[in-house]
Amino acid sequence: MMRVGLFVWMGVVVVLGGNGLLSREDVAAEEPAQRGAMQTLSQRARAVTQVIAHRGSSEDRPECTLAALRRAIVVGATASEVDVRWTRDRQLVILHDATLDRTTNGTGKIGAATLAEVRRLDAGSWFDVKYRDEKVPTLREVLEVGRGRIDVLLDLKEQGATYDRQVVDTVKRFGDPKKTIIGVRSVAQARRFRSLLPQARQLGLIPNPESIQAFVATGVETIRLWPRWIKAEPKLVPEVHRLKVGLHVNGSKGARTEVEAALSHRPTSLSSDDPGRLVKTLKAIAGEGDGARLPE
Repeated sequence: MMRVGLFVWMGVVVVLGGNGLLSREDVAAEEPAQRGAMQTLSQRARAVTQVIAHRGSSEDRPECTLAALRRAIVVGATASEVDVRWTRDRQLVILHDATLDRTTNGTGKIGAATLAEVRRLDAGSWFDVKYRDEKVPTLREVLEVGRGRIDVLLDLKEQGATYDRQVVDTVKRFGDPKKTIIGVRSVAQARRFRSLLPQARQLGLIPNPESIQAFVATGVETIRLWPRWIKAEPKLVPEVHRLKVGLHVNGSKGARTEVEAALSHRPTSLSSDDPGRLVKTLKAIAGEGDGARLPE
């Protein structure tokens, strides 16, 4: 039987499976007919168990900073995505781009700078001068701020066994493996993390639709599908549901039209640059009742 819990989310009671992202066992235990019967917007909104802040609350805070992470916590996101990179001296820091130019006052590749050099940079003024004191955070800092307050989704921007083991060691020392989601980008990486950090959940950031089954076979609990893939090949969504894993769909602004389009695919997980707005939109849709039904 699926283990569930009640979570009062912005005034709406939502049934959760496990720690936000459904575990593979939870999804597999759900009757296919029961899942297919979720045809109203309201029901589908209530079935979203993970609201992910993309690079933190990056709409109103400088992305991939502690300010963005803290804001994601305040507005009610259940998880925050961060991008994990190496510095020249092999320290784990949070930055989306491979270069420092866009989101700091530095230049060049982050992999060519030491941690000490990166920490001297201003990572907030590009967004607004009032955030000039924001620094490029370390993975340790993100895990410590998020621990007990929000799930942390790690988008792994490097590859290789040494990098993966360092991420695992940092999560074990400063975070909570059960509240960590690993964004895996290869089957080999998924297998490695399943062995090294079995308590963590995995989100398959698959390179192409053809790799869905291979990722699921490794034990990945949730698959991300890009909206452009779904548009080009409508059968992808039924395939993910047939494999009895969760579905993640990316968003941006959390606006009503965007969320309704995403809900048509019956996702278990959604993301947004504006997680506060996404939370409010889902709350509004979930509270509207089950009158209007969506087409099969």
